[in-house]
Amino acid sequence: DGRLLLLDGVEKAERNVLPTLNNLLENREMGLPDGRFLMSPARFDALLASGDHTHASLAARGYVRVHHDFRVIATGLPVPAFA
Repeated sequence: DGRLLLLDGVEKAERNVLPTLNNLLENREMGLPDGRFLMSPARFDALLASGDHTHASLAARGYVRVHHDFRVIATGLPVPAFA
């Protein structure tokens, strides 16, 4: 099943977090602290279709296929403009 990730207060995120969040939002890909790598369904399925990999071999490398129904909702307050 697809899951929902709710990110509340993204305006408080440190600058070094934003590229990671951007990659998750745009590409559905992100490295996790435990070494696993969330991979977009299209990219994961393309690796399987190539015939060079199996589900087991990709799992052994730490690749996790993101469900196509996975959604991210990010909320934040407007940040005042710098003067």
